[in-house]
Amino acid sequence: MNPFNYISIAEGDSFYDRKEETKRIVDTLQGGNNMVLFAPRRYGKTSLVYRAMQQLEDQGISCVYIDLMPVYSLESFAELYLQALYKKQSALDKFIQLVSALKNIRPKMLFDNFGNPEFGIEFAEPKVTIATIAEMLDIPEQMAQDGKRIVVVLDEFQEIRKFNKYGLEALMRSKIQLQHHANYLFLGSKTHIMQDMFLEKNRPFYSSASILQISTLPEQETIDFITSRFAASDIRISEELCRTIITRVDNIPYYIQLLCAEIWQYMMPDLHEVNADIVNECFVRAVEMKSDYYFERTDRLSPMQKRLLIALTRSGENIYSMDYIRRNQLVGASSLQKAVAVLLDDGTIDKKGTTYSICDPFYKYYLTHYA
Repeated sequence: MNPFNYISIAEGDSFYDRKEETKRIVDTLQGGNNMVLFAPRRYGKTSLVYRAMQQLEDQGISCVYIDLMPVYSLESFAELYLQALYKKQSALDKFIQLVSALKNIRPKMLFDNFGNPEFGIEFAEPKVTIATIAEMLDIPEQMAQDGKRIVVVLDEFQEIRKFNKYGLEALMRSKIQLQHHANYLFLGSKTHIMQDMFLEKNRPFYSSASILQISTLPEQETIDFITSRFAASDIRISEELCRTIITRVDNIPYYIQLLCAEIWQYMMPDLHEVNADIVNECFVRAVEMKSDYYFERTDRLSPMQKRLLIALTRSGENIYSMDYIRRNQLVGASSLQKAVAVLLDDGTIDKKGTTYSICDPFYKYYLTHYA
């Protein structure tokens, strides 16, 4: 079995380091405070949070995980939210009673093919109102009042922007600040949006949670992880080549695991010494395996977006300067701003300070060599 895991949440031996971050999350939430954690996609924040949730559960604190990325309407938000709460309820009768009290939402119990009960909801009317959502947001506190604490983890929290016209951001803040038995951990991969939501004085969630921003993993710990994983399969790799791997993928945990998994697959079962040519060949193979996806992704872009991405393969500093715009044929400041906004929003690029970069190092290579 491949010892490098990039598909599912890293658990057990696949999870390494992040001890300080895990402790801070657990201590903050266990102490009754809320926290916001953000980092670009593929930095392992969900794996980190799952590790923290395990430790909180061991302390008797029930943890509810809700991924808001698929939410597209108030109805889907209500269904996703209530399904997640149902999975962690400890008293079914009380939970059904709480849901039954919601306007326009009716709980229903179904059974799967094996006869196991499944929770579902139905809507008395086609549309769920924001008033009903307001009532629903009280349920975590109501579930926790029997002497048990509850932590609600809201992943991809920036997606509630979809409901700005309903004032959902302000509503959630007003509800959460009145809850004493439920605490919240907000996660987000679009760091610029999350920073705006929690650091701007005019936003509802300003100063409402302790902030933790995770970065790349320490180099030496990553080298030790890579070498030990290969060594378990009788494969040798030098520290220098480990650093090459880390550099090639911008030290992003997900892509480190992906490239190492490709190298391990290449080596098995007869090769036992990784060299620079193998690392390079496996990097290119990983790009080529995703080339159809990258082609379609690039083909959907506007001309300005394509030119911007090609420019970012060379440099992401001072992109609004006249020199940068002229060198990269990014004519039209408003068009450039729109292109940046779209690519930031869909996670193709990220922004740190005033510098922009392409999030996927394999896609960056594709743009440089194939586009």
